[in-house]
Amino acid sequence: MTAPTVLVTGASSGFGLGIAHALHDDGWQVIACVRDPHHSLAALKGCEVLQLDVSDSESIALLGERIDRLDCLVNNAGYALTGPLATYNVDQMRAQLDVNVLGPALLVQALLPALRRARGRVINVGSLAGEVGLPLNTMYCASKSALHGLTASLRRELADHDVQVAAVIPGGHRTRFMPNMVWGSRVPESDSIEARQLAAYRMWQQRLTAKPGQPSDPVVQAVIRLIKRPRMPPLVRVGRDARLAHAIGRLLPESWADVLTAAAVRRQLRVSER
Repeated sequence: MTAPTVLVTGASSGFGLGIAHALHDDGWQVIACVRDPHHSLAALKGCEVLQLDVSDSESIALLGERIDRLDCLVNNAGYALTGPLATYNVDQMRAQLDVNVLGPALLVQALLPALRRARGRVINVGSLAGEVGLPLNTMYCASKSALHGLTASLRRELADHDVQVAAVIPGGHRTRFMPNMVWGSRVPESDSIEARQLAAYRMWQQRLTAKPGQPSDPVVQAVIRLIKRPRMPPLVRVGRDARLAHAIGRLLPESWADVLTAAAVRRQLRVSER
């Protein structure tokens, strides 16, 4: 019997690397997509390693022509553009949406014939940031919120193709995600609100990275469990922070939840109002 096939994007580190390893160990044929295969071959031993930039539509189209049958697509590749909105340039904002939203959409489009033949499934790795508006992460939050909407729409649309679609929504976990953040390229004026926000945010990141974070294993295992279920639920939230934020949003009036979230963020950033 032929082993089932999975394609995982962003497989060079973090969640993607863990998912690729776990599925390979479970007997899957793993197509691990990375931007730089030369730095990933040793880490992905046993997997078929392909170079893929998810912002390159031509490469995605060629990939769709190459793969005849696919049991699962895991859209994991992504990054965060961070800093005050005023510091982003237009190319940075477009690149954020290209990688985090358009790339996954194009991959589903290109690979749909292969997924349909296998009655396969799509798992999109979202983020708590797509459910809670985090300051200094405006475009990242927007991109993940859009990915969640994409997932919900595709789940209903692709049901007629016998293709299941679900989202995994992690909270904050310790991967190489934070060191790979891209900062806005525009320098704010000194002593401006943006400059003070940016300084506070950098200090918060330093404090955060100095502490032990949540391991990535629960996210990897959540994906593996989804793949093995006969019928996937619409989404799975992983981590206490992701579940708590969802509970606050459901149980409290929206205005109360907003006040609590804003207070928590301000306390973390320690930005004083004028």
